[in-house]
Amino acid sequence: MYKKITDMRTTVLALLGICLFSSFMTQDSQKKLPNEAYAVGEELNFLMYYGIINIGRASMTVREFPSRDNRTIYHAKAEARTVGITRVFTSLHHIYESYYNEETGKPIKAIRNVTESNYSAYNETIFDHATNRVKSDKKGIIEVPDEIFDIISSVYYMRRVGFSNLKENDTLSITTFFLDKIFDYRIVYKGRERISTRLGTFNALKFQPVVETGRSFQSEDGMRFWLSADKGHVPLRAEFDLRIGAIKCDLIEHKGLKNTLPNLKK
Repeated sequence: MYKKITDMRTTVLALLGICLFSSFMTQDSQKKLPNEAYAVGEELNFLMYYGIINIGRASMTVREFPSRDNRTIYHAKAEARTVGITRVFTSLHHIYESYYNEETGKPIKAIRNVTESNYSAYNETIFDHATNRVKSDKKGIIEVPDEIFDIISSVYYMRRVGFSNLKENDTLSITTFFLDKIFDYRIVYKGRERISTRLGTFNALKFQPVVETGRSFQSEDGMRFWLSADKGHVPLRAEFDLRIGAIKCDLIEHKGLKNTLPNLKK
């Protein structure tokens, strides 16, 4: 049971990061990116639940980080922990942080700080985009492809670039650096849908990552997520069809949005 819950938690955080990144990396990422999506001070809070049982909470925040040079650096942080009855089986607290160049959206440093019952792990990764290398405290220097991001900076980069050129069933290819490894993913855009959550009813963009079957998922289409169909592309919901059952993760609270989230039913 512990292993299954851990796999679910890792999948949720990956969804909030990795699965929100897209193939728009083909543009020159050294140029200044316009940002109509979010602002410093934004906070997103999520609830993970299994049927009527609340099993976890997660949050994502972005702040400005003081810089000693002329760059503007943003500090984005994602945090997740188990709650309620889930803590009887295991206590999880995961923190992922990214420091990235506001002008280009490219990461400078990423931090992974994980506690799972009696296990803990901490690692920092420095990104050198000029040489296509990263330096990990645990693994040392690793060569990486062009246009690589950590899971958190990728979320905020994607939200700025947007999805205006996507057609239904287009497949997005993504590359990220996570757990000291290079990960390549495919995500299928499934079109627009209207979804209802405890916050209201929203027009949304639906995506379906192609996941590995076996340890956690029963089929390749066992994960789905929805982003708001406005300039902010705010994460609204994720669903996971796991071997232990269906898990959902919903946005339940937001603060400091740059754009008003269009609610169709208030």
